[in-house]
Amino acid sequence: MEFTYKEIHDILSHKHNIASASLTAFRGRIKHMQRLGFPSGVNTGKGRPACYTWRELLLIGLAFEYLEIGSTPDRSIAEIIKIENMLLDGLARVVLAAEQADEIEHGNHFLFAELSALLTLRAEDRWHQQCKILSFGDIQQILSAEGNDAYHSPYAIIDLRQFLGGMFSSILAVCGLNNQIVAQDIKLWASRQLSNAL
Repeated sequence: MEFTYKEIHDILSHKHNIASASLTAFRGRIKHMQRLGFPSGVNTGKGRPACYTWRELLLIGLAFEYLEIGSTPDRSIAEIIKIENMLLDGLARVVLAAEQADEIEHGNHFLFAELSALLTLRAEDRWHQQCKILSFGDIQQILSAEGNDAYHSPYAIIDLRQFLGGMFSSILAVCGLNNQIVAQDIKLWASRQLSNAL
């Protein structure tokens, strides 16, 4: 399944409930990401329309989730690029977990992102400690009375199931596609993503 730039714009503006009067500013955010070369492999040059796959749609969607929690576009993109494979593998697991009852309860469904503005300045080998995909058990430990001192910075937790649900609903609303066809196609993407990771 492929998406046009207009569909990407409309899907994301639908998901984030952007007011009609603000669509030009919203479009500017997407254009800024394009100028930064994000996501990689899409910018085809002048005269050739961009073609977006699940990979690009989900990466741009995650970048907007980061913007929602107060990150800047540049920092969001820098962070996503550094952990792109982890993010895509995590999303693929969430997509496929819907069919596995045990995974729904015990799988990793939450993106834990440090809010520190200094994160992008830290040594790359330490980023994995600040950006992780966590399970329900991990979240319960962080939120328990004892807490977990490994997570001492300000942070945000993004529920990847909710993220995917919002994206899926917006795709159906904007593109007018058959629910079963879209579900089948994203599951195919998820299976390929995880098989490529091995």
